[in-house]
Amino acid sequence: AAKDTLTKFGKSDKTPDPYTPEQVKALMERVEGTVWEMPVILGGLYGMRRSEILGLRWRNVDLENNTFDVTEQLPFKVPPKTKVIEEMAPPKSNGRKLPITELARPFFLKQFAMQEAQREQAEKDGKPYYDNDLVVAKPDGAPISAAWVSSQFGKLLEDLDMPHIRFHDLRHTAATNMHQLTGDFYTVGEVLGHTLAGIGVSLGLSMNFEAVTARYVDVRLERKKEVLDAYHGAVKQAAPPKDKETEPKKAKNAAKKKSSDLEL
Repeated sequence: AAKDTLTKFGKSDKTPDPYTPEQVKALMERVEGTVWEMPVILGGLYGMRRSEILGLRWRNVDLENNTFDVTEQLPFKVPPKTKVIEEMAPPKSNGRKLPITELARPFFLKQFAMQEAQREQAEKDGKPYYDNDLVVAKPDGAPISAAWVSSQFGKLLEDLDMPHIRFHDLRHTAATNMHQLTGDFYTVGEVLGHTLAGIGVSLGLSMNFEAVTARYVDVRLERKKEVLDAYHGAVKQAAPPKDKETEPKKAKNAAKKKSSDLEL
């Protein structure tokens, strides 16, 4: 039931299915080592919005305590070829603290190390590096255009021979899978940054929200971790896609080609 209400595709009557844990795992594997890796992790595993992903800064990531805060987002209508972001915008809905799960932690660590290497290489080459403190950025540290993400994601999936969805549908994917695995629509809403009524409408549920609010005054970080662990565990344990032997190499090459299309 959640699929039909969560993944309305534009103005057409077509409703693309959210990705299964198996498909999420396949996409993660195929974009490994490309500019798409962290956006897919944050969108597909956590259900973060595009602008929240592009506006996440390292100062809001606590690798020691395995948490990160979604408290800001990349401003809308950032001019093309912007190099420095002076101020972030507030999130579209509720800010929230999220746990970094066992599955997600290696990606954060790898991303941090990669950006440090990019910074050092820029200094060695005498090229500018724009330290915006962004978790997801161009190789020179400049912000990635939200429009680029939206326009190129569909082309990426086509090259990877994967079912077409919008980038925003990664958010729907995370929501649907977390809800189907746990049934805890309220905590799912807190992970996504939705209001209680909002996530109920999204999931097509009708209930006494005042009673639920009285019961769940706050969703503790531990419960968010339980819900995310259920979903991330399903992704981690998912069977590998049944592709031809040469398909993973072909898919990774396609993802890298899309990465090279990123205009600096």
